[in-house]
Amino acid sequence: MEDRQKYLQDKLKEFNRSYNALGHLNSYSDKQIKRQWKEESSRTQRQWQSIQSISDVTRYVNGFTGTVAQYKNIRGLFSDAYEMDLALYRAVNAIQKMAQCYDIDDFDFCNFSIDNIDKMFNTLYKGVEEMQKVNMHRAMQD
Repeated sequence: MEDRQKYLQDKLKEFNRSYNALGHLNSYSDKQIKRQWKEESSRTQRQWQSIQSISDVTRYVNGFTGTVAQYKNIRGLFSDAYEMDLALYRAVNAIQKMAQCYDIDDFDFCNFSIDNIDKMFNTLYKGVEEMQKVNMHRAMQD
């Protein structure tokens, strides 16, 4: 079980090196987005307590990919990039909770196999790739 927990932690570190959602959220210079991020940041910290199962983590990962899909085929606004980064940050935060509490009996995280961990991160990487395409497409339209 410790091997799977370490594997999950390593995959999370690797993912965070490839795309730092928190860094992106902190880098927005628009005043309204900064104010919104300040509120959302504390809300996301409270999210930590509500994550108690694999299905909770999966819901956040699917929420990220759903947010990206929502903005994929529309001419969007600058704030859409923020919404995608926020959804990704929430997903990463949920995975962080799973990694930290993997071996605690109160949660079912230990039932998440290495194969499931790989699938989850593949979903995240594909979502980030799509998000970057959406942002690039939007930048070319402006």
